[in-house]
Amino acid sequence: MPDAHDHSNEKIQEALKLLEEAACEKRDALKTLISERYTHLKDAMSDSESNVKESFNRMSHRTAEQAQRFREVGEDRVREVASQVDENVHNNPWPYIGGAAVASLMLGYILGRK
Repeated sequence: MPDAHDHSNEKIQEALKLLEEAACEKRDALKTLISERYTHLKDAMSDSESNVKESFNRMSHRTAEQAQRFREVGEDRVREVASQVDENVHNNPWPYIGGAAVASLMLGYILGRK
């Protein structure tokens, strides 16, 4: 009986050794597969990152250009309005003098109440 018991232990040990070898092979194959997939994912993310940076830079540049154009248009419009007001004040000053007087009286009244 001990012979049969030793023989079955040997068979079990051999089976365990074969399973361990198979597991090692599968582990190595799985590591390789994960490494390849990770590399592909990393490359895709790197490409996406550069695309996002490029898009952000383009958008930033366009925004700066538009802000510059709006500033120029605003400055031109302010000059036009100031020129028109100056011309109107020189042509007919009394309504502006009256408006300034009324505004001064209202401001004095409001500040005087406190």
